Amino acid sequence: MERFPDDLRIGVVLGGGGARGVAAIGILDVLVGAGLKPAAVAGTSMGALIGAFWAAGFSVDEMKALATGTRWREVVDFAGAGGILRGQRFQRWLSDHLPARFEDLEFPLVCTATDIDTGELVRLESGDLVSAVRATCAFPGAFVPVERDGRHLVDGGLKSTVPVGCLPAGAVDYVVACDFQPPLNRPVVPSQTANTRDWSRFWEALTFRRRYLAADILLKAVDILQTEVCRRQLADQPPDLLIAPLMPEVNIEDFRLLHDIIAQGAAAARLALDAAPAPAPRSA
Repeated sequence: MERFPDDLRIGVVLGGGGARGVAAIGILDVLVGAGLKPAAVAGTSMGALIGAFWAAGFSVDEMKALATGTRWREVVDFAGAGGILRGQRFQRWLSDHLPARFEDLEFPLVCTATDIDTGELVRLESGDLVSAVRATCAFPGAFVPVERDGRHLVDGGLKSTVPVGCLPAGAVDYVVACDFQPPLNRPVVPSQTANTRDWSRFWEALTFRRRYLAADILLKAVDILQTEVCRRQLADQPPDLLIAPLMPEVNIEDFRLLHDIIAQGAAAARLALDAAPAPAPRSA
């Protein structure tokens, strides 16, 4: 990778995508192996979560072990209103692994969230790190919104799934953006179950072992909207390098496929780096 100078300040943008976003770990593995050192990271949802661990000093191997070793019961709890999941267990899990504040990280991190009351994009880059990561991961209707600084915050992917424009101004010379949106030319999954109130079927749906047709249509609609927003934003602010693993067989809930997802992220990163032109010399 002689094409990339040792002093090149890399900005990495990690998109959201649920389980698909875990491909970021494979991508980071390749970037680190190529000697590319981050000067700053911006991310939303799963991308912000992985970016937080990276900025906290976790190695790629440590992130792989954490991703594949964490069990549902460690992060899932039920809510009475505002969402299916309260997020308290998730917050405790974050507190057990991450520093308390952004200022304790090894390099700058920007997490994005959405103010569900106003529809505004909110940058989170100082103060309480745990509440910021919890907020950016709060998928609407699944997690209860996070109250922070008088705002009710949910998943940043509603406004920008790949927040290239949120990297700290002047902090980087070369932007690597990672897009984990699924390809749109995929049929929805037909319902395989009868209408029933059986608890085991509900639990299978809640823990994403089974998809119902209504849920699949809703998630596909979200994919369509987010993909259109992402395309427009990347056209307005094109990164120097875009890494976008296709993974047509992987849904946002397919956490059981983590090893394969990480491998596909690494493969996409190798292809993108091999094809990348040399960065323009930094102006004096």
